[in-house]
Amino acid sequence: MTVARDASRSPAKRRLAAHVLGHSELLAGRVVARARAEMPAYAALPTASTVTATIGILSRLLTALRDGSPLGADDLRAIREFGETRARQGVSLAEVQNGWRIAVRELLDDFTESGKTVRVGARAMLELTHDLLEIVDEAAAHYTGGHRDVEIELAQHDQDQRAEYARGLLLGGLGPADIHIGAQNYGLDVEGSYRAFRARPDDHAADAALRRVLRGEPARALRGLATVIDGDVTGFLSAACPVETTGLIGFGPPVRLGELDRSFRLASRMLATAQVYGRTGAADLTTLGVLPAVVADTDLSEELARRYLDPLGTGEQARTVIDTVERFFDLGMRVEATADALIVHQNTVRYRLSRFEELTGADLRTPHSAVQIWWAIQHRRTHPRP
Repeated sequence: MTVARDASRSPAKRRLAAHVLGHSELLAGRVVARARAEMPAYAALPTASTVTATIGILSRLLTALRDGSPLGADDLRAIREFGETRARQGVSLAEVQNGWRIAVRELLDDFTESGKTVRVGARAMLELTHDLLEIVDEAAAHYTGGHRDVEIELAQHDQDQRAEYARGLLLGGLGPADIHIGAQNYGLDVEGSYRAFRARPDDHAADAALRRVLRGEPARALRGLATVIDGDVTGFLSAACPVETTGLIGFGPPVRLGELDRSFRLASRMLATAQVYGRTGAADLTTLGVLPAVVADTDLSEELARRYLDPLGTGEQARTVIDTVERFFDLGMRVEATADALIVHQNTVRYRLSRFEELTGADLRTPHSAVQIWWAIQHRRTHPRP
């Protein structure tokens, strides 16, 4: 860079830089005063430490200008640490950049005034200004890099904290105090209702829908948290938050934050059940009913299937009778509606129903028997007899 040119050929520049370096503390005070006046983020910082840091940076810049040399490795490291510190203090990168612009303007003004004192001509002033801008450009790359690295680190830390809080709620590992503190930190209503959810990570449609919701679309208010449990996309959403998706998402019932572990257990069962039956979309108690119990209690389900379905035998005729009974249940035990749905005569439906009752000894219109028969049919759908 041009700052590395032989300083001995520019004694006027060296004299001016040295003069400004001699009162860098006053210069730093003016820079900090302007930054605090123009930017609330700087106004919130301790004045003394901010001035000290600014003196350090200005001294490094002015020393390089005085010596006609580029910024050294220690200088660049200090400038990078400056950017890191501001990021940790909550000063945005735009505000840091604005602070540097204030510093450059103050330096240029000081060069003009000091140039009169040490009798530096216009040419030397112009060259020193050019050198300063080159040094500032190099410094910008380093404080910007430091600031952005810390921003990424802080964002990841915040994401990790949110995920840990979500896991604690879903798995039941948080006490009342921790629940309240987390709710305050993440903008959750401790008195509100939330639904736990679970989706497979390879279900891109479900995953995309959840990400849109958790980003607060279309509203910006945070309405839930997400995490990963056993490789699945999990979390919870406000009970009032609708989800439209072509993928598969298991949902638990609406509960308070402290009961999300129960909702999550049910969401997990809903997802597993919906997968067994090839369902898509939002799977919950409304859409699945007692099917999760059918899937979970295989011994009972198999026994009911033996009791009510095995007597029908195998083959196409048996499947036709079972399909008719299932459609009869689905349509509110109405023969006419069942006949219309199957496109057969009503007497054909009556014959098939009576045939089922004859072979099994069951009364299809008795609620107790109807529940057991429906249960057996649902089990046999996913566990066909060899």
